Amino acid sequence: MSDPFLNLATLWSHVWDRLDRGVAQSDDPFRFVTLATVGPLGAQARTVGLRAADRDAMTVEVHSDLRTAKVRAVEHDPRGEILLWDQATQLQVRLAVHLTLIPADQARWARIPPEARLNYGTDPAPGTPVDRPEVVTRTPQRDRFVALSGQVERMDVVSLAHDPHRRAKFDGPSGRWVAP
Repeated sequence: MSDPFLNLATLWSHVWDRLDRGVAQSDDPFRFVTLATVGPLGAQARTVGLRAADRDAMTVEVHSDLRTAKVRAVEHDPRGEILLWDQATQLQVRLAVHLTLIPADQARWARIPPEARLNYGTDPAPGTPVDRPEVVTRTPQRDRFVALSGQVERMDVVSLAHDPHRRAKFDGPSGRWVAP
């Protein structure tokens, strides 16, 4: 494979190809990503599954139970950042996103495998203290499901495999090289 860090347009396309692969392949390093938000209690970061990527619309999507702290954080402040890391290629991607909540969408719900739907129906609600972990039950409920659609506003891409390291910043498809 040629080096995507030789040309900004190639790098832009490479990152979106990697996002597509993260959505499609469950074992890809870009499948599970870190979503950072700022809520009423301050900054919070958590691992979530990347569920959709659309390069033309410049959006990415993750899913959640509607009752989680991450949803409250997005309601408080829709700005977020998604961090992706590939250890093997030493590639880091940060996506600055504006998050929109899309609750109980039937088309999205229909695409979720039955076993994964269990994540959107825990009782008690996520974050609720319990005496024992085995008391938590899971019954899929579409009304507890929400998609978090992230409009990508900026992209920061770093290669630690290069010497010296290489870094580019994008505001849409237009990018510029910056010192790492």
